[in-house]
Amino acid sequence: MKNLFNWVTLLLLVVVLAGCGKSDYPDERKGQHITCVNNLKQLGLGFHLWSDDHGDRNPFDVSTNEGGVMELVTAQNGLRQNGYLIFQCMSNELTRPLLTICPQDMSKQGIKDWTSLTESNVSYVFPTTSNVLVICPVDGNTLYTDGSVMEKNTGKPSP
Repeated sequence: MKNLFNWVTLLLLVVVLAGCGKSDYPDERKGQHITCVNNLKQLGLGFHLWSDDHGDRNPFDVSTNEGGVMELVTAQNGLRQNGYLIFQCMSNELTRPLLTICPQDMSKQGIKDWTSLTESNVSYVFPTTSNVLVICPVDGNTLYTDGSVMEKNTGKPSP
């Protein structure tokens, strides 16, 4: 009986240690990466809807006199500044403010309404390149003007 107890104890110890050694981080990170890609796809749809209403131009290409933010998002070092204003301008086409944050970006804070949006609530950056709309500096994913998203880790367009 004593040997049986030792074997059962040993088996339980192995099971417990195996469970402790398993990390959920890679699975969680993969889920966060997928959410980032999904955010970019939804932002791409928002850009498309907004541009359909504004002569196929994006908010940063439309003057504030016409409802855009061109004068407010000046370029510096290849990036448009005050990017949160682009999202505020497009808020009617976007479902929720949490789209503006990559889930892996712990430095940004989520908000519940668009009027509270500031730079501290936006992970994504807006390059001045002609065919790129948005880049996630955390995940490296890229939203293109045609609505496709290129995932950095695969180098392929997201399905």
